[in-house]
Amino acid sequence: MKSKLIGIVSLAETVLVTFWLVLLILGMANEGTISTFEQRLAQVAKLDMIFFLSYLNAALLTIGATMLFAGLYILCKSASPEWSTMAVVFVPVYCALNLFVYLSQITIVPQLLLLQNQTEYQALSGFLLRQMIQQWPGSVVQTVNLLAYAILGIPSIIFGLLLTRYGRAIRAGGILLALSGFVSILGFAGLLVQNSTLAFIGAAGSGALFWIALFPLTWDLLNGSFQYRGYPATV
Repeated sequence: MKSKLIGIVSLAETVLVTFWLVLLILGMANEGTISTFEQRLAQVAKLDMIFFLSYLNAALLTIGATMLFAGLYILCKSASPEWSTMAVVFVPVYCALNLFVYLSQITIVPQLLLLQNQTEYQALSGFLLRQMIQQWPGSVVQTVNLLAYAILGIPSIIFGLLLTRYGRAIRAGGILLALSGFVSILGFAGLLVQNSTLAFIGAAGSGALFWIALFPLTWDLLNGSFQYRGYPATV
């Protein structure tokens, strides 16, 4: 069944998200407390292995999420073609924005750091780094990152609600997926009203909910045993 292929994609995404969480914890443990841009810049300027692995993995994670949502479209379109189509159109936008965010950290940011060593470019590179470092609150790239997840929140809610009409395990995953979408939108709203706490909770909470949702989704997709409204799902 096609659901097993989607399940394999979901399993791969689960591994990538888990690896991302491990790298995130390791990075936070190594950096300590950072309260100024100069401290953040000094941390980023190390360009260590965890930094590169984190953002490379995040880019792969973005591709995996895009493939997974395309799979959810295939899964749900026979039962609800209108809602499925309206949901999936947001996914490429999320993918493009987030790939720019994550890949820019390991391509553009290192080049800007090199310009910091040239006196005539220090002021310009310093300004650009403030906007390009994803880990610096209020930067343009961080705003784009939160916007990307808020956009993904729309198909997360739609597909999540559609999945609640399937079997028990995938229903639980659908509820968690919908919650992750709602929380990601809430996080972007926190950014708009300049509430850093709400923005952080939105970003961290949506990621955690998405990760947890992947486990029941993957289990049921690999088994292919779910049903829709009492008859087998045509996937």
